[in-house]
Amino acid sequence: MVIIKERNGKFLNFFTASMVVGFGGLLLIFLGTIISFIIIFSNFSLPFDYIITNLLIAFLSQVIGAFIVYFVLIPLFKAKNSEFRHLTRFDSLRTILLICGTFTLITSITFGLVHIFRLFNLSPQSGYTNLLLNVGHLANPLNILIYYLPLTVGAAVYEELIYRRLLIPLLEQRGMSTSPAIFFSSLLFALAHLPDDLISANPTGTITHILAVFFIGISLGLIYVITRNVLYSMLIHGVLNFISFSGPLVVLVANSTLTLTYNVVYWAIFITGIGILIFGLWQFLRKKKAEWVVILREKQTIPTLLGSIGFLIIGTASLFIPSLIQTIVVDLEIAFYSVLLYFIVLLVCYGSVLVLFIWLGTRTNYELKNHLIKI
Repeated sequence: MVIIKERNGKFLNFFTASMVVGFGGLLLIFLGTIISFIIIFSNFSLPFDYIITNLLIAFLSQVIGAFIVYFVLIPLFKAKNSEFRHLTRFDSLRTILLICGTFTLITSITFGLVHIFRLFNLSPQSGYTNLLLNVGHLANPLNILIYYLPLTVGAAVYEELIYRRLLIPLLEQRGMSTSPAIFFSSLLFALAHLPDDLISANPTGTITHILAVFFIGISLGLIYVITRNVLYSMLIHGVLNFISFSGPLVVLVANSTLTLTYNVVYWAIFITGIGILIFGLWQFLRKKKAEWVVILREKQTIPTLLGSIGFLIIGTASLFIPSLIQTIVVDLEIAFYSVLLYFIVLLVCYGSVLVLFIWLGTRTNYELKNHLIKI
């Protein structure tokens, strides 16, 4: 029997949280591989092209994965949702304002980085180009629905369950204060996009995307810990993704009325967000007693630093395991010329690692020590 004492080994203070990050990233790939296997070897022909099929597979994986996380993983890892609050009008208003502020912040960061890179003749490229629709897709309205489902609904639900509802409570329960928990969960949330970005985007596009996702994660983490209701962070996540992925679609449709409507909404949110950011900066600098200011001003003493570094290293390394498995199995498929063998070995490898992550994550115990300092 192997038992990892998280608090005894400072580097492994948040080992279970690292396993959750790895599990969350690998689960979607595992489920997507199963669905692809069923489609290919059941002679079931989907009436969609490659892009739409991939989007549909992604959404189905997200839905199944969300059920697994909510009904299996959260109870299994005993991630308590402390201070849960029901939906209120005030929290709903705060969520809407946070959407505007976050949108303005990430838009400004992206705009600034793009122009800085262009000074050095570098052009950031998105890693999502293989998921964007083309003119041929517009003939079928169902394609547009499928386009939005995984990118706005599925991603928002699944990722918020992993990185906010599950990960933040796990870090807090092991002695990390709320502010660092938001920071480190957001950093892993951003780094979770790194493997795909490195494959699909250029280095400048990867940097731009990861920075934007990190600040989105901070906003999502803040609204979650204030309300302890993951529905609010799901709403922010979904709306931000909807705005982002609607841009390429509006350009593709090339309808003047739709373009005007999109631009009006875009700039209305952006201008509102400027006001929200100015007000928020004033609150923070003046040390007002707003909940989010109090949370961000919480700090952790040095003893948890090594554990936080271990969490980042182990969590980030676990995100690259699917790519490593894929590389090895592809070489095997080339050597034996068997697609069936490729899928079987791939599923076995993915499944084995998932079981290992759960086993290691649940074979830990921890001693709670509060090193919280409020300033």
